[in-house]
Amino acid sequence: MRTSLAAALLIAALWVVGVERAAPRTAVQFTDIADASGIRFRHVSAPEKKYIVESMSGGVALFDYDNDGYLDIYFTNSQTVETARNPASARSVLYHNNGDGTFTDVTGKAGVGYPGWAMGVVAADFDGDGFDDLYVTCFGPNHLYHNNGDGTFTDVTSKAGVDDARWSAGAAFGD
Repeated sequence: MRTSLAAALLIAALWVVGVERAAPRTAVQFTDIADASGIRFRHVSAPEKKYIVESMSGGVALFDYDNDGYLDIYFTNSQTVETARNPASARSVLYHNNGDGTFTDVTGKAGVGYPGWAMGVVAADFDGDGFDDLYVTCFGPNHLYHNNGDGTFTDVTSKAGVDDARWSAGAAFGD
C-alpha cells in the first residue's frame, strides 16, 4: 500500500514538473489600438466631480446600424455643470465598422452627435423596419433616434412620446 501511494505521488510530481516545463507561462499583454483603428473618442468629465451627475460615465452601444454584418459603435458623452448650457460642448460619436479593423466617424452624417448630457444608450429596432434605432438616456430630455436605413437618423422623440425630461441613466428594450 505504501509503495503504490509513493509511486502515485512520484508520478503526480513528475507530471506537474513536466507540465510546467512543457507549457511556459507568458504574461498577458494588451495593446492600445484605438488610434490605429480610427477610434478617437474622448469622454468629457469633471475631474473634481463636485456633483453626482458629473461622476457618471457615458454609455456605449455595439450594434449594426447599416446591416452590413459588422458591429458599429455609438459612444454617448456627458457634460459638466460648467458646460451644461452649451449642448455642443460634449459630442457623442457613431463609428462605422469598416470590416478591416478600422472605424470611420459618421456622426455628422448620421445626425446623432448632440443629444445633450447623455448617460446611456440602447439599440433596438423599435418600429420593426429591419434597422436598429437608438434610444439615448440623458440628464434632461431623452432622445429616440429612428434609423432611416440610409446612414442617417431622425429624432422622433416627441412624436413617439418618450421625451421625459427627468434624469435617466439606463434603458432597455423588450419584446
